[in-house]
This record gives sequence, structure tokens and C-alpha cells, in this order.
Amino acid sequence: MKYIFVENGIINGCGEVEQLDNGVLNIEIDDNIYRTYNQDPLKFVYQDGKIIDNPNYISDSQKRSNEIRYQEILEALDELDKKRIRAICENEIKDKETGETWLDYYNNEIAKLREELATLKF
Repeated sequence: MKYIFVENGIINGCGEVEQLDNGVLNIEIDDNIYRTYNQDPLKFVYQDGKIIDNPNYISDSQKRSNEIRYQEILEALDELDKKRIRAICENEIKDKETGETWLDYYNNEIAKLREELATLKF
């Protein structure tokens, strides 16, 4: 048997053994729903005592993608900040033809990421 666990009206996981915690509802599901939920937990919601296809799946997926991208950008900005500090200390030319320094390059990369960050919606 396979189960989806619901707590306070929200799906919080699945498994092959019932949870005995107080307040956790164990809803028996078929193998297909179990596999699908394991691959993409946003596919289903609990509503009216049943596990159903999430009517807001597309918007929820987009929101989750934006949250992931937001974190990726923050990590990239952190790495670029570290490189920018080094570029300030070393003050080397990156491109001799254009005269672009490493600091200029990192500043431009940071500006691009900050622009993308501003477009993400949650």
C-alpha cells in the first residue's frame, strides 16, 4: 500500500507505511499517483477529502522555478562578489582590445543578474 500524508489540509509527503503522528491523515493512493507525486509534488493537492490534480499546477510550477532561479542568482552574485574583490586588488585588464578590466567584467555580469532578479515574480 502507498499513502499520501496530509497535515492541516496540506500534503506533506508520501510513503509506503502509514504515519502514526497525531493530526496526519493517511490517504491510500495507487502506484501511478505515488510515482508522479515523488517526481513532482506540485502535481497534486488535497481538496474535499481527496487527492486531486492541482488546478494551479502551472502557476505553482512557475513560482517554484522562479524561487529556484532566485536562489541560483543569489549564489552566483555571491561568487561574483568574491571575484570582484580580487579584481579590485589586482586591477588587471581582461580584454586588451577593449581595455575592459576584470572589475568591469564582473560588474557587468552582476548588473545582468540583478536585472534578471528584478523580473522574477513569486
